[in-house]
Amino acid sequence: MTPSERWPAILLQLAPDAWTRATDLARVLGVSERTVYRDVQAMGEAGIPLQGVPGKGYRLPESYLLNPIRLTTDEAIMLVLGSAYAARNFDGRYRAAARAAQRKLEGVLSPEDRERALSLQGSVPLVSPSVYGDSAEDGLLRRARHALVEERTLVATVTAPDGEPSRRTIDPYGLVQQGSTWHIVGHGHERGRVVHLRLPNVEALNLTEETFERPPSYGTPSDGPSTPPQRQVRVVFSEDIASSVQVPPILEIDQRETLSDGRLLLTLNVDDEREAMPWLLSWGAYAQVLDPRALRERIAAEAQAVADQYESVPTLLD
Repeated sequence: MTPSERWPAILLQLAPDAWTRATDLARVLGVSERTVYRDVQAMGEAGIPLQGVPGKGYRLPESYLLNPIRLTTDEAIMLVLGSAYAARNFDGRYRAAARAAQRKLEGVLSPEDRERALSLQGSVPLVSPSVYGDSAEDGLLRRARHALVEERTLVATVTAPDGEPSRRTIDPYGLVQQGSTWHIVGHGHERGRVVHLRLPNVEALNLTEETFERPPSYGTPSDGPSTPPQRQVRVVFSEDIASSVQVPPILEIDQRETLSDGRLLLTLNVDDEREAMPWLLSWGAYAQVLDPRALRERIAAEAQAVADQYESVPTLLD
């Protein structure tokens, strides 16, 4: 048992109305008293206000604990997910507190609800929206998480390669992020097997009233779906703004090169060229896409459409 695992275990053994000796803590944790002394000292240095009296043991101050509250099952499951996320992203006292909270909550859930919470931990990643994030994509992610929690079937409107939208029905098992791209993993009704839907290709997600049961043996692969071949975008920025070019997190830089004339040449790795379009268009004439040709044509068509809007006097009567 590591220190990060022992700290929440120690907190679970302590109460404000009773003293617990180091000997008893050592026996419960399966470690030496010396290890308990070291952990308690480290917890105090981390800001956890443990009270200790020689010959009596340790306890938590009354002010450290909140008054009892009543939670619904759904509220407890959501808090389990949140505490698991916090335990992975914090250190010290806060990681210990998050793990202790998670264990307390799991302890009061029924075996079925505890299994549901554990299943969701591996299927519903909790991430905050990117600064450069797409609000439409954030909305799709929220709806997908909703369907995952309630185990409800989704109907997705997907953009086909020929540009025509099609409808897919899927029982979502999990969300997976591969590079900068989110995938909904689940049972596809049309194909009768597990499928992966790329979120950038999804125009809309609709929750149905139909429910399903996630297979008990299902676990989202840690590495997600098979990695699609990445594509490269080469773009050159004028010397005037080369030093101020910042690439958003959604785009991966493969190579950054300052040319002899002061211009900046960037090579980007993307899953789909369309991911880079909004950012590239925001630079206007300062950025020129060299390849791929399909992206050059898309950028040119979009720029022409913008230019066409300024050929006539604007009016609100059109």
